[in-house]
Amino acid sequence: MELGNSKHAGHRDTELARETREYVEAGHSSRAEPWRETEPADGSGPEAELLPTAEGVGGTPPGMDGDDVAGRSDLARLLDPGEFPADAKRLAATAARHQADDATVAALRALPADRRYRTVSEVWAALGHRTEDDTRRF
Repeated sequence: MELGNSKHAGHRDTELARETREYVEAGHSSRAEPWRETEPADGSGPEAELLPTAEGVGGTPPGMDGDDVAGRSDLARLLDPGEFPADAKRLAATAARHQADDATVAALRALPADRRYRTVSEVWAALGHRTEDDTRRF
């Protein structure tokens, strides 16, 4: 059995090895463009230094912090968009159907029974959480 590549003749294998030898020996990637390099797994790439850290930056609306945005998003996962407009009883039943924790279901049941909510944001505000600052729009 002959060693080597079956796609190329022996002289072509030698030529290809010579072309890439400096990359292999130098420990560099043989990729020509820097954007083709793989990103480090530890997140220490160039983009890691550019991530916003200030409040209100990176998708956080004015008047809310990251916890408010995450909490409202978690609530939205528990409530089907087709359920709106809905009252407290219907919202609690939907959340329970989506395996919401007991505290969330109880909080939804405690909302005023005579009110109908049109959006997740209305429910979030009725639960006593912060929402976007309407005075800073446009």
